[in-house]
Amino acid sequence: MLESALAEMKARLDDMETRKASDSDAGYGAPVSPVARNAPPVEASAALAKAKTIPAARLSITQTRRLPDRNTIGDEMTGVARPDTAAPPNDPELKGFIAIPGTDSMIRIGGFAKINAMYDFSPAGNSDKLVTATIPTDGARGRNANLDANATRFSFEVRRPSSLGPLRFYLENDFYGGSGVTAFRLRQAHGQVGNLYGGYGYSAFTDSDAFPETLDDEGPGGEALLRVAALRKIWKVGKGLTATISIEDPSSDISLPDGATTEQPMPDIVGALRIERAWGHVQASFVGRSIGYRLGRDDQSKTAMGFSLAGLGKVGRDFVMASFTYGNGIARHFNDLGGRGYDAVVAPDGQVHTLKAYGGYAGYTRHWDTRWRSSLIGGGVVLERDDLLPSTAFRSSTYGAANLIFQASPSFSFGLETLYGRHELQNRQSGDVVRLQTSLKYDFVR
Repeated sequence: MLESALAEMKARLDDMETRKASDSDAGYGAPVSPVARNAPPVEASAALAKAKTIPAARLSITQTRRLPDRNTIGDEMTGVARPDTAAPPNDPELKGFIAIPGTDSMIRIGGFAKINAMYDFSPAGNSDKLVTATIPTDGARGRNANLDANATRFSFEVRRPSSLGPLRFYLENDFYGGSGVTAFRLRQAHGQVGNLYGGYGYSAFTDSDAFPETLDDEGPGGEALLRVAALRKIWKVGKGLTATISIEDPSSDISLPDGATTEQPMPDIVGALRIERAWGHVQASFVGRSIGYRLGRDDQSKTAMGFSLAGLGKVGRDFVMASFTYGNGIARHFNDLGGRGYDAVVAPDGQVHTLKAYGGYAGYTRHWDTRWRSSLIGGGVVLERDDLLPSTAFRSSTYGAANLIFQASPSFSFGLETLYGRHELQNRQSGDVVRLQTSLKYDFVR
């Protein structure tokens, strides 16, 4: 009887040692899920065995991605806030995440090194990016060569489960922080738990998934592109259909009389409806704003609003994408117009007069094979003619690009691009430029 008792005790000790060793191994390889911690011994062993066979990034992240896989050399998709913190279309496997031992958190250090070489056949205004609104219109001549690595980007990302849903924190920087100089710049810094988002990143009015692929880091002037501090909520309405409401940091981008200062009577309110399918997506967005100023003891404001429709579709191996944006007092949302005081002007009687603007782009990406692809892009933006604007103020711009990109490996790409830009003023004076660009890009994690 004593021998039987000793044998039973030895069996229990052996079982405890086995379970302890399994827990120790799991701590170094991947975090043990709460299910595994609380499960009976047999079920826990099965859960641990399964955890060892699944990449760390998939352990605690619910992936509901519906969009087709797509890679771009400019990468405006990785940092976008998505329902349930889903994986982006250019990184469906969430590569490169490292589990923090003893926790359910995973981290990734990402980004890329990119060098651009440009040659302008006439003055372009901005030598680093083709900002069509800066193209000189005085008829000046001259050629210019330029190389820079300002597009080089660093990112830091954290993902983990929580009682409120998947949690994600994303931080991203590049070196476009100074005019004509290399300076560190914050691109995005935001957190998301479940479908509640807060921080600095793309406006909900922006659809960067529909951006065309260019080597040029600016892109079409008609893009609705704005990064802003915001608090937003995403609702899953139906199969692939989501609705978003976003409260965003306002800025009255207005031409002011002497002594006046801008005022923001209320935050910008953005709403968006989006449908995603295996063929691509379509997004419709609305923004409501209040634009104002103060002069002495008096203040004036005006309500403004705009609409945008954008989308991308997959056709065989290729992609088509387009966007159109229209509104009054929404110039800050356009790539070419933001920050130039074109939301509104002040009339002689002191009233705020919002300015109408509209624009967009269309693009097509052709995949010749698994390594070679080309894109053709055209677009523009128009600001209304108004007697309250200076004769030298912006009237319209046109942007065009054609490129050929070689994806030598998942982490290395090379491309050639021809760009055309045209800038017209209110007085109909205009200028244009042709630019040749080549780019080399090395992704840190791919």
